[in-house]
Amino acid sequence: MQLKTIVKIGTVISVLLFCFAVGFYAFMRLEATDRSREVNLFSLVPSNAVGVLESDHIQGVMEQASMLNYHQELNGLHFPGLFDFFLSELDLYAKDSDHGFSNQLNHFLVSFHTPVNPRNQVVYFRMGNADEQMLSDILQNYAAGHFLPKEETYRGRTIFVYPLSHEEFLAAYIEDAFFVVSYQKRLIEEVIDAQLDGTSLSDDALFSRIISRKKSADFLTLYAQTPVMPFLNSGQPCWCEYEFHLNSDVVYLTGETFGEDDSVLLKTTGDALQEVSVVNEPNLFISSDKDSTSYYMNVAYDANESGNRLLYNECMANLSSEASFSMVVDMQEVVETPERFQTYLCPFLLENAHLFQSFILSTQYSLNGNRPSHMWVFTYKY
Repeated sequence: MQLKTIVKIGTVISVLLFCFAVGFYAFMRLEATDRSREVNLFSLVPSNAVGVLESDHIQGVMEQASMLNYHQELNGLHFPGLFDFFLSELDLYAKDSDHGFSNQLNHFLVSFHTPVNPRNQVVYFRMGNADEQMLSDILQNYAAGHFLPKEETYRGRTIFVYPLSHEEFLAAYIEDAFFVVSYQKRLIEEVIDAQLDGTSLSDDALFSRIISRKKSADFLTLYAQTPVMPFLNSGQPCWCEYEFHLNSDVVYLTGETFGEDDSVLLKTTGDALQEVSVVNEPNLFISSDKDSTSYYMNVAYDANESGNRLLYNECMANLSSEASFSMVVDMQEVVETPERFQTYLCPFLLENAHLFQSFILSTQYSLNGNRPSHMWVFTYKY
């Protein structure tokens, strides 16, 4: 065979091998990305979680919140603990980075466990190809003395334990497509149990009904294993979802309540609403009677039209007369007399009422659909 022919064949083979290598590398990167997209973070959440916060675009949520008129108040509304720790660190990373968060890292969960406190949280991230190093660097930067993490094995999986100051520790569970961290190593062990035993929230028949529904992009949703209001406790397990919607002066939370039997849930809720008495005071309105709600809506509208324009009256006038339950309250009233609202507000709102005193709260509850639905509106007063 002539030398020129051999050279040509060698060149062709080299080009083919190069193209194959590039294609294989690209395929492997695409496969890694697809695995990250496909991982269901809820398959890692232990079924004993009492609340879960989820977002598919946390960087966008943080950017939007920073431009709101009430962003200073939101600074005090942070969930303490790991959630704030990682958000603040990731926010700094995004600002220092030319590209911000990866698409995978933007999707995250926080699960809350009893007793509910800053130490009983687990944070879950999907990871792209370069995210593991960045997340590990964040932990390493805060490790006491910059010591390397201790590695412990649980059911064949590795848990990395980072020593922090004040005798605190962070435990991390890391695999190709996800990164999970908590102050409590036992919660990381429960995450591994949920993953290996198929006992996660995604395996729960009731909760899986909620997360199987298609969501719009750029969402922030809280799931809580508690009734919307304490007096609406039906006696059966339920999960309530709260979709967050933000604009310059208002925070909207909308969603539905899911029970094991929707028909029973609707009936027990309807029975509870019949016991509600109408309350109409300055800065406070409560009613489950549609006629009275419609009447006082008109009174508030007429008052504003006559020149006595008050934000409280605007909130009243903007209610829906078709709701099964309505409440409008200046949160300053809750600050001053929290005991009056134990029936209607969850412990978190009561215990942190002072953080919401710059808002008027409008709450409506409806039984018109297949399951109870709700809307909570916090309107900024200043």
